[in-house]
Amino acid sequence: MRSKKFVLDANIWVSYFISEQTTFLVNAVSAKRIVIFYCAELITEIKRVLNYPHLKKYGINIKEAVKIIKSISVEYTLIYPIKRYIPSDIDDDYVIALALQTNSGFVTSGDRNILDEKENLEKKYAKLKILTKAEFENRFL
Repeated sequence: MRSKKFVLDANIWVSYFISEQTTFLVNAVSAKRIVIFYCAELITEIKRVLNYPHLKKYGINIKEAVKIIKSISVEYTLIYPIKRYIPSDIDDDYVIALALQTNSGFVTSGDRNILDEKENLEKKYAKLKILTKAEFENRFL
């Protein structure tokens, strides 16, 4: 049976904050007994993204967003150096490293660079599955 451990990419977290659907994640964690991991690098990226001018209009309280992540997720400190997993974007490597280092079975991402490497990553790391947000949500409906 595949692990119930997940890593959500920054774009997935941001999507939940923008749509004000973080309750879905809270319920998924408690009702389905899944574990979501985060790391300092992920928090840094989320803070950076939420400060983009085009996202400011949503009025997301960044401190509250981070508080939500920390309240429903488990912190993990990445072990460096991190391998190159996403050739087209070195900044995405930490997401895959987080999943592999925590033995997470799933990465949920909407990032084109990660999704483009889905087949290669799943072939190389048999215990890893890359999901879109819709695929992630369908697991719990």
